[in-house]
Formats: sequence, structure tokens, C-alpha cells
Amino acid sequence: MMEPPSYEEASLHAPAHGTATYPPPPSYDASLHAPPSPPPTYGEAVTVQPDPFPVLTVPTGVTSQNSGFIIHPITQIGVTQPVSSRQTQPAVVMTQPLPVPVSVSHLEEFPSLIVCPHCHHSVTTKVIHQPGKAAWCMCVLLAMMGFVCGCCLIPLMVRSLQDVHHSCPNCGTHLHTFAR
Repeated sequence: MMEPPSYEEASLHAPAHGTATYPPPPSYDASLHAPPSPPPTYGEAVTVQPDPFPVLTVPTGVTSQNSGFIIHPITQIGVTQPVSSRQTQPAVVMTQPLPVPVSVSHLEEFPSLIVCPHCHHSVTTKVIHQPGKAAWCMCVLLAMMGFVCGCCLIPLMVRSLQDVHHSCPNCGTHLHTFAR
């Protein structure tokens, strides 16, 4: 029985016919390269960004001549102020408009802001979910398919198959039913 040659002996002989020779892998140090520039220092990497939501103060920015129109230096929003030597009146503050009430016929599955046609108050509707035609049809269909042991009652509890009843929380009047 013949022993295979050692690695040193095998590397001295020419390779067998039909076998490819591969170059040795590169050395570990050859694959490393120096970065083109050093990384930034901690102070350079961590900079304080300007506040994206600054606390707005009374504008004292650039004013146009004798018009009282002031441009806020941060937001670039113009505000009209009366021209006075003492400026005793406060600046005009613009606020977001209030939500617009929806028509009773446009009520859907979520509570909505409306003006009640009965008590004439602006209210958010009170919502009650009750099984509707879609839930009962699905219940009958499941019962006909053989799911009689209570499984046919599951559609009566599924919220997306229930009708939505809107009422006024102030006077309790039924306003609209969103049927599925």
C-alpha cells in the first residue's frame, strides 16, 4: 500500500495533466488600504442642528417703511402690525381654522363633527354598531354550508359587517344609519 506524498513533495512536482493551477491568495496586508482621509473628530461629527420646531416669538425682523408689515426672521412669514412709535398693540396672530361640520347624509363608519338638525348644536356623533343585512346574509350562508354549531354566528360579531348608527350625544336623536 502506497502512502500519498506530503505537501512539500507534491508541490515540487509538476501538476498532473488537465488540472488547473491557481495563484496563491493575496497576503492579508495587501488587501488593506489606508483611508484617503481620517474620520471626523467627535466635535465635527456631532453638531447641533437648528431646532426644526422653534418657539416663535413676536416678530422683530425686517420692516418695510411706514407699512407696519414685519417679516419673521426664522419662518419668513409676514405679520401686519400697526405703525406706532410705542407699539402698544400686540401683533396679529393667525390660527388654524376650525373643522367644518359634515352633512348628515355623508356620515359613514366613524364619528363625525356635525350640526345636529334637531338641537342645532355642533357635536361629534355617537356611534353604535349593530348587525346589518350583510352580517345576517353571511350567517345564513354559513348555516346553509353546514356551520350550524355556533360558527354561523361569527359574522354577527364582525365589525366590518355591522351597520353604523349615528346619534346626537346632546339630544339623543337618531341621525343616520350607514348600512353595509
